Amino acid sequence: MKIEEYISSLPESIITGEEIQIQDDSIRDIFRLASLGKDDTFYHLGCGTGNGIEIALKEFGVKKAVGIDSDVDKILQTEEIAKLENSEFRCQNILESDL
Repeated sequence: MKIEEYISSLPESIITGEEIQIQDDSIRDIFRLASLGKDDTFYHLGCGTGNGIEIALKEFGVKKAVGIDSDVDKILQTEEIAKLENSEFRCQNILESDL
C-alpha cells in the first residue's frame, strides 16, 4: 500500500488534527510504511500519553524518541514511558519546539 492510500483510509479527525488517540496497530502500520529503524530519531508531534514513543523504542529500536505535546496532563501520564532509555518528553507547543 502506498502512503497516499493509507492516509486516505484514516478517519478525517486524524487529518484535521483533532484530539484523537491513534490505535497502536495503526501506529505500527505508519512506522512500517516509514521504515522506522535503529538509525532513526523519531519525533512524535502531539504525542498524547506516549504510546507511539514506547512502540518506536521497544518494537522498532529507534536510537531516540522524542514526544512533544502541549497538554501538561498528557505529558504527566508519560511518566513510566519516560523512564525508557533514549526517550524524551516535552510539554510545549510544537510550533515553538526545537526539532
